[in-house]
Amino acid sequence: MGGAGYPPVVTVIAWWAAGVLAVAALAAVSATRVPALERPVRLAVVPLVVAVAVLVVADLGLVLRADAADRPDSMFTHVGYAVAAVGLVPLLVLRPQSRDDPEAEVEPASLWVVAVALLAVAVCVVRLVQTR
Repeated sequence: MGGAGYPPVVTVIAWWAAGVLAVAALAAVSATRVPALERPVRLAVVPLVVAVAVLVVADLGLVLRADAADRPDSMFTHVGYAVAAVGLVPLLVLRPQSRDDPEAEVEPASLWVVAVALLAVAVCVVRLVQTR
């Protein structure tokens, strides 16, 4: 797990991020039964996605700076996990405005969708480290 030139602190941060994402996914599932948790869970999603984006940028910076021998075997796969880690939550959770009535309020995504998206991002973060 992690290449020879991969700083161990980044690996630890990635595993912590994956754990926090999994806990947030569990909180989203719990919020389906406890309505008081819905707002905090939805508010926590944005900082989590920003933190994952920072982690991904740091990881890609390390990959670009690494020697050819320390780069991932499949750069395409590694970049794919990076893009998925950053793009899955906005893609699955954000809802577009209606073209017919742009003034209409958009219903938020189901908390189950939020939970699945957070778990998928956690898997992508782990795979990002493992493909290094």
